[in-house]
Amino acid sequence: MNSKKIVNLAVVSAIYVVLTMPFASFGFGAIQFRLAEGLNHLGAFHKDYKWGVILGVFLTNLLFSTDLGVVDLIFGTFHTAVSFFIAEFLMRRIVDPKKRMAVITLVFSVMMFIIGLELYFVLDLPFWFNYFTLFLSELLILAVTAPVMLLLNQRVNFRKLLER
Repeated sequence: MNSKKIVNLAVVSAIYVVLTMPFASFGFGAIQFRLAEGLNHLGAFHKDYKWGVILGVFLTNLLFSTDLGVVDLIFGTFHTAVSFFIAEFLMRRIVDPKKRMAVITLVFSVMMFIIGLELYFVLDLPFWFNYFTLFLSELLILAVTAPVMLLLNQRVNFRKLLER
């Protein structure tokens, strides 16, 4: 990986943290409103973006997770990494960015059961209710941010940004 790509991925991580900061009180728990989750869609344009987003999730959980601490670092980062790897596997023959974003939206939303399990085991919160609210909040954020990311891609061309 060249130094320019590393810098671009570090910027993605920083953007993830900065986008979460103003809404940190809504970014943890049974309903997670993390605008930064829209950055997951970068994986539709280039698979290497996952490393920037995974680091961003790790740093965000490190800086802002108060109730769950280290456990959130593990579960949150694991959720993001596993979701990206599953999405990459499912997208390997899909070229259309809209379809790739749909895959990312569904995979990340379905995989929120990992966070539901974390809340169940650590905070003794009801699993199915939390999974439902986590699923819906992730689905909503990713559905709303997908068109924004498509528009940004027309302006920036995310793929070329990493390949230069």
